[in-house]
Amino acid sequence: MTGSGKAGYDFTREKIMEGIIYSEKPNLNKPHLVIGFEGWPNAAEVSSFALQHLIDHFKAKKFASIPTENFYQISSLRPVATIKEGRLIKLKFPGNYFYYVKNDGPLDLILFYGIEPHLRWNIFSDFILDLAEKYGVGQIFTIGGTYDYIPHTYPPMVSALFNHERLREKVIELGLGLTEYSGPVSIHTFILEAAKKRGMEAISLWGHAPQYLQTRNIKVVCSVLRKLMDWIKIEIDLSELENASHYFEEQVNHLVEQDPKLQEVISKLEEVYKGSEKIPRPSQKEEGTKEDKVVYIQAFLKKMEDEEKKGG
Repeated sequence: MTGSGKAGYDFTREKIMEGIIYSEKPNLNKPHLVIGFEGWPNAAEVSSFALQHLIDHFKAKKFASIPTENFYQISSLRPVATIKEGRLIKLKFPGNYFYYVKNDGPLDLILFYGIEPHLRWNIFSDFILDLAEKYGVGQIFTIGGTYDYIPHTYPPMVSALFNHERLREKVIELGLGLTEYSGPVSIHTFILEAAKKRGMEAISLWGHAPQYLQTRNIKVVCSVLRKLMDWIKIEIDLSELENASHYFEEQVNHLVEQDPKLQEVISKLEEVYKGSEKIPRPSQKEEGTKEDKVVYIQAFLKKMEDEEKKGG
């Protein structure tokens, strides 16, 4: 039913637009918009962790949100409850939030941290782009993470997808890889296409994490944030992330040393990567056995942490 009566829900754009919530309407100067999502485009937690670091670093202030009820299947994105001694203390719903940053420099920032919607991508994207137009956003950046067949022993690759040819020179200048892909897309690509129709420049930065490391990859997060810094000329303190990244790599190397099969896989990846300077793709045989080549390092790190606590 598409009417406005009580018997049904009106899912027209006009009805849903009533749901966007502003807690504040800041005065911003030519801001850039940086977008990150949890969900499918968040491999190695590159997108979510990068956005959270930006929010924390700049002490960004929340000013608007997109309600979830019209864009998600609740069976797939459930609220989270806190229950103590049988009593419901708190019920938290997932959210999509806009934050703003007032800089001393000529440009401000808008940060969006959300969850990739299950439904109505066109309307969801309109929300974001309407807000971008309202605040005179100069350029839009989305940050994503993808698993790829690359070795962790090399500097992480960051690739870019852009929606206007005039952005190509900048992409090459910053040493970003030019995305080559054919297949299902995330909402990042959908936003770029919608922005193009409005004449807005949008760039999608993707951090490529080794497929065999199935955990948060701070090293890749750092690489993506550095490229973002270089593009929009902002300063971000990455020292804490870099220290965590070095520790992470030490633990990965320690684990790899104990696994001859994984050493062999990484050695082959390094050989192909070094020889072609391209991201190697798995053969059909490799693809079928990739589960044997995955390091679930999170469990290993948890074990190390528990052992340290016992030792202390």
